[in-house]
Amino acid sequence: MPESSRSYELAVPLFSFGSAALAILMWTSGITLDLRITAAGCVVASFVLAYLAWIRPRKDIVALTTPIYAIIFFAVPLEEPVATIVLELLYAVSLSILVLRLKSRFGAPAAIHAEGTLAGPLGEYAEKVHPACAGIPPAAAHRAAVAFLRYAAGEYGDVPVEAREGILLLDGSDGAPAFKMAFEILAEQATLTEKSRPRPEWYTQFATTDEPLLALPLPPPQKKDEGYDEGYDAALDNALLLLFAAAWNASEADRGHLVAAQEFAQRLTSS
Repeated sequence: MPESSRSYELAVPLFSFGSAALAILMWTSGITLDLRITAAGCVVASFVLAYLAWIRPRKDIVALTTPIYAIIFFAVPLEEPVATIVLELLYAVSLSILVLRLKSRFGAPAAIHAEGTLAGPLGEYAEKVHPACAGIPPAAAHRAAVAFLRYAAGEYGDVPVEAREGILLLDGSDGAPAFKMAFEILAEQATLTEKSRPRPEWYTQFATTDEPLLALPLPPPQKKDEGYDEGYDAALDNALLLLFAAAWNASEADRGHLVAAQEFAQRLTSS
């Protein structure tokens, strides 16, 4: 995670608990001042938390709405200073818990990395297929990004919808047939995974003519009685990587989100 995002995360407890500490100091010192001034720290912390939720590929509606609650809670001062201080402390604890929840359940931030780069084999692969991505409509590339990110996040039920939309957007374009096949493979396998179905005897695969655009070599055909069939996993890995590369090269607006998810893609290149 970049230092900038860590700084934003640390700012949430710093502003919220800092405001509560200032309120306590003012109260114990006998300073008569509207405690809404100190509560401004909690409001600022709420906006920082909302920003951290906004820049993630998956949005946390609870974190996004915290500024509204902060304004409601602290717009009107309570009659007792102690009550305001307790409210600030409780709110600071709540915001800190939401930061931890955001990090553990909603992934790494992405928009901060808008100018990020890809490293190693993944970067080399994206560069390799760059010329073939010139004919992909940006809208289709965006669907490729969303489909990849949904699958990486384990949201398998949403993947087929994005994939089908991507296929429709590719129709009539100059994109290579391999990109459409990648959408079809991802939609098929995401559906099977989401419904906990076993892998079928027959499944969608890339054609040998697609191999120049694939990151991983296609395994040789196997007979039914030869046991484990590598082709199923290879088809999925190649589909994910090809859609990742398509999104990277043809949808610059999604690069930040892809950088945040590149660890998942990097693992696929070494499958």
